[in-house]
Amino acid sequence: MKSDRDGKKLSLIVFVVGMTTLGAEIAAARLLAPWFGASTIVWANTIAIVLVALAIGYSVGGRYADRHPHLDGLLRLILIAALLLTAVPFIARPFLRSSAMAFSEMSLGIFVGSLFSVGALVAIPLLLLGMVSPYAVRLAMDSVDAAGTTTGRLYAIGTLGSLVGTFSASLLLIP
Repeated sequence: MKSDRDGKKLSLIVFVVGMTTLGAEIAAARLLAPWFGASTIVWANTIAIVLVALAIGYSVGGRYADRHPHLDGLLRLILIAALLLTAVPFIARPFLRSSAMAFSEMSLGIFVGSLFSVGALVAIPLLLLGMVSPYAVRLAMDSVDAAGTTTGRLYAIGTLGSLVGTFSASLLLIP
């Protein structure tokens, strides 16, 4: 670990990003509900888009971090993701109205419409947030001697943040 202070900073970043990721997932499903319902299909599409975005983010984030191993680069990614997520509630209603109307005539309208809609609204910011954990691991490493410990710790912290984000969004923020 570079320093204890840097480690705490990275841990906090990973925790908050984990909160944001799952909070955004739950919020996205709630935004879709008035237009596409809250069925298992809509939830499955939301979860699928989140998982695909995160998986791509993990892969891209690791490579990007190796080329630009600086905290400023990580913070820039988070800022861009935050700005994109901040825009979602403002563009969601007109976008979802148009999307629901466009896909309403299809026999698979709810499936295709909700998949397209959640992808268009949150895939890019969640991809950027997915880049954070591998980037934080890269910044936290001095050598590969503790790679497993460092990676496991940061991913565990991110997962705890995801749990807090899940319950915060569903119990406090959305109602």
